[in-house]
Amino acid sequence: MTTDKLKVFCTPFCPKCNDLLAYLNKRKVNYVSYDIDKDDDARKEVIRIVGTDDIESPDKLPIVVIGDKVIYGCDNKEIDKYVT
Repeated sequence: MTTDKLKVFCTPFCPKCNDLLAYLNKRKVNYVSYDIDKDDDARKEVIRIVGTDDIESPDKLPIVVIGDKVIYGCDNKEIDKYVT
């Protein structure tokens, strides 16, 4: 399964978020990044997707959504399964 675009929900002060974005840029992956601290619509969307408002804990960020798959944290190997 591959996708053209994945969604990354993150915050600018999260080191794992920054690591993941750097990894995606290096791999030239097509993605959209949402700052859940500044974008209320993105915050509401990710809360709806994951089913809880506990979305900023260090073990959850970044939250990556690929289709109906949700990946928590900077799990490059898992993300690589879904991107080309």
